[in-house]
Amino acid sequence: MKNEILKADDNIFEALEVANSGYEKIRLDLMLVIRKWFKSSGLNQQDAAKALGCTQPQISAVLNTKYEEFTIDRLVKMVSRIGKSIELTVLEAA
Repeated sequence: MKNEILKADDNIFEALEVANSGYEKIRLDLMLVIRKWFKSSGLNQQDAAKALGCTQPQISAVLNTKYEEFTIDRLVKMVSRIGKSIELTVLEAA
């Protein structure tokens, strides 16, 4: 790993040379959207779980950024339930 300062939108997983860094960044970005929604919603974890179609322990996992417990598909479904749409952009590899 190189010693460098990352910008806010850089892929930390890529910088740490984690396998599948793009996949991991997508999961983390989706979780951050859900966390932001939860903090602004005023809901408790139980009510947020109902709104997102999941369980309270799953909400807790999102809030604790346990991204390894979720697939991108599951997180996309949760994000769509809070009224957000997702746009995917495919870029050339660096």
